[in-house]
Amino acid sequence: MFTFHRILEIYGHDPRTFKLVRHGNKEIQVHKTFMKNVARLEAYQSFQKPNKFGKASSIAVFAPYYKTTALFLGIWDIIGYTEGKNFSTKTLDFLKGHELPENWFYDSDQYELERNKSLSDLSERLVIEWGRATVAWVQSKDKEVVEIKAEQSIGDFHSFSHVDLDYEKLKKIMQFPETNLTWMNALSSVIGVYLIRDKVSGKIYVGSAYGESGIYGRWSQYAQNGHGGNTALKQLNPDNFHFSILEIVPATSTIDSIIDCENRWKERLGTRDFGYNNN
Repeated sequence: MFTFHRILEIYGHDPRTFKLVRHGNKEIQVHKTFMKNVARLEAYQSFQKPNKFGKASSIAVFAPYYKTTALFLGIWDIIGYTEGKNFSTKTLDFLKGHELPENWFYDSDQYELERNKSLSDLSERLVIEWGRATVAWVQSKDKEVVEIKAEQSIGDFHSFSHVDLDYEKLKKIMQFPETNLTWMNALSSVIGVYLIRDKVSGKIYVGSAYGESGIYGRWSQYAQNGHGGNTALKQLNPDNFHFSILEIVPATSTIDSIIDCENRWKERLGTRDFGYNNN
């Protein structure tokens, strides 16, 4: 069995000096925060209950992934430690600045963490089996490596009902199809009605895909310019978009029947009155 401790040893680290940390998504969306605002993630993980990381000199940080697995994000060295009783008002301002719970000022200590670039080539690629949700989120125990994804891969496609892609992942699928083949094959094999949600406004847009490359072909247009030619979306920031599939229709369907299906979803969801559809 190939394990994470073995990888640490290959890279010249002593696993006995590490804690493995699998953050939950309660206060922040861990993986998305790592991609969009790593400074906030670093602030988030620096506040812990007293002595949470014990005598470790480094932490290997993971995000929740698929089922009981965890996705490796990186290594941070522990270079300092401040007990909560020594916090100043600057610490409270620091928490507020990163939109973190203010009560941490009163019941936490703070670790000073410094990013270690070792294993950075495996960041967002290495997947381990962490165990059941009841398993402690900070451990010293070794873990089995279940996958090392190809570079620029977002992971394997699982089902159409679970499709919920942010804009960054959508672009990766389109820009690196050779490392996202399961996604390319799945999305290009179907036609149907899709939904785009703006996570800032909460408003949605309903569209349909019926070209030769199916949903993959239509979504590739969004990946190119962010709006896919839709006037209502041109003024918005595509980084806030999430793409999902509402309904898959038979490949033998006519264009008119697909558009009728699209219109039914617009009516059900009220996207003409309360969303971004203008027709």
